[in-house]
Amino acid sequence: MNYKVLTTRSLPHSRNYDTIPAAIAGFLIIYAFSRHGGIGVSPDSVVYMSVAANIHDHGVINDFTKTPMMDFPAFYPIFLSGIMFLTGLSVMQFGPVLNGLLFAILIMLCGWIMERFSFRSKRYKRVLLCFIVFSPCLLEVYSMIWSETLFILLSLIFIHCCRRYFASHSLSSLLLMSLVAGLACVTRYAGITFIGLGGLLILCDTRQGIVKMIRNGLLFGALSLVFLAINLYRNSVVTGTLTGYREKGITPFSRNLHDFGSVFYDWLPLMNTNYDWGTVIGISWIIFFIIVFVRRLVKGERSFSYENIATGYFVVYSIFILATSTISRFQALDSRLLSPLFLPWIWGATCWIPTSIATWTPVRRRWVTIAAIVAAVSFQVGQFLDDYENWDGIKEAGIPGYTEADWRNSETMNYVRQHKDLLQKPGTTLYSNAFEGIWFLTGARADMIPHKDFERDVKEFLAEKHFYLVWFNDAVNPDLLSIPYISQHKKLASENIFNDGAVYYFITDSTQEK
Repeated sequence: MNYKVLTTRSLPHSRNYDTIPAAIAGFLIIYAFSRHGGIGVSPDSVVYMSVAANIHDHGVINDFTKTPMMDFPAFYPIFLSGIMFLTGLSVMQFGPVLNGLLFAILIMLCGWIMERFSFRSKRYKRVLLCFIVFSPCLLEVYSMIWSETLFILLSLIFIHCCRRYFASHSLSSLLLMSLVAGLACVTRYAGITFIGLGGLLILCDTRQGIVKMIRNGLLFGALSLVFLAINLYRNSVVTGTLTGYREKGITPFSRNLHDFGSVFYDWLPLMNTNYDWGTVIGISWIIFFIIVFVRRLVKGERSFSYENIATGYFVVYSIFILATSTISRFQALDSRLLSPLFLPWIWGATCWIPTSIATWTPVRRRWVTIAAIVAAVSFQVGQFLDDYENWDGIKEAGIPGYTEADWRNSETMNYVRQHKDLLQKPGTTLYSNAFEGIWFLTGARADMIPHKDFERDVKEFLAEKHFYLVWFNDAVNPDLLSIPYISQHKKLASENIFNDGAVYYFITDSTQEK
């Protein structure tokens, strides 16, 4: 198989001018989403922003609780702090522009990669660009301060680095591939999938001989793990854990597989949303991608093409996320957690269409073309309908999260804002089921209500003589201790009830102690 080594004419702008309008549209959409209340902020976002601020102001990788960040790797907040140093602005100030630019760069890279598919088609490329620009999945991600905004971009860069290495087998290409994989590992721990994919592809590349294949595989693995090893060592030193306190998984594999498949229901607009066939859909996509990936490797057809590398990434990431969500306790698999699969999914599911159409007879080609157009229009109409529904809420209230109007205008939050001195008086602890939101919106320091499965934390919590507890109705988490449970063990001394939550003051009941 012949591979063309990259030249200066392969730079991102080459043959890619038609992607510029799509990139501009992507930037403007993210910016428009952020106009009402700012960029989206979730509990994870609060951690990222507070760590970035502490790196910028104090040179420490600590979050708003003044404790070392360990549940997430360090690179994304380091990246944010670097922007703070360059601009002199806070994350909330530059967030809309940053995320808009990241989304625009992502779109440009998508167009550039599709120009280098094994079978090039301008029409196919432009249709896929429309899918990407208006994808509810990607718009959700790039509307928030989430590490996925950088992680997905790194995945495209890694796919390109892989293609470049297998085209040239040069040491510089291997080093660049290792660097991107290493950065991905310290952006999200799921970046280990980059190393898994790279190692798998190297071991499948029999063209370079077994000795060189093993040597390059070991070199790639060792270099890729350097950043992650440093991050894990730092976590071990400052917290005694490698990746934070992880709970054993309680969701069976069958349920995770169903949730996995259900995400594709959402990604395939206009489908029935009862999710009855979620498990079948999930299994079908994984099997389909495995067959396509292995078939190309065995036959030597486009084995290391852009589209096959993306297909391999779909397989590796899918297996990883299903395994880890079963072994470790996760939130239910949703569009955000599977967002790194969106681009490999639409490429792997559609890249064969232009090739097949070109080889068929004119009559058959006409009917298949019509079917493809109908499918593409249906898909895009479904995305438009989802986007319109999302925009209908965003234009009035802002992006869902702590910058949304309901949170910013919360009666409960306003009470906390006005009574911070009382709630944080010396000797009294403040707890909440949305402690990140309290810090973000009021600046008050609160602790999270203990997880009911953490016996040690529950015991320490109940040993408190007195404490305030701020409860938000929109932040209910069944894994945390409930108000009725707490009331059974502590005496409710006072309460302030609001339309969206309450502030409770609990004290020790001597009769209960006896």
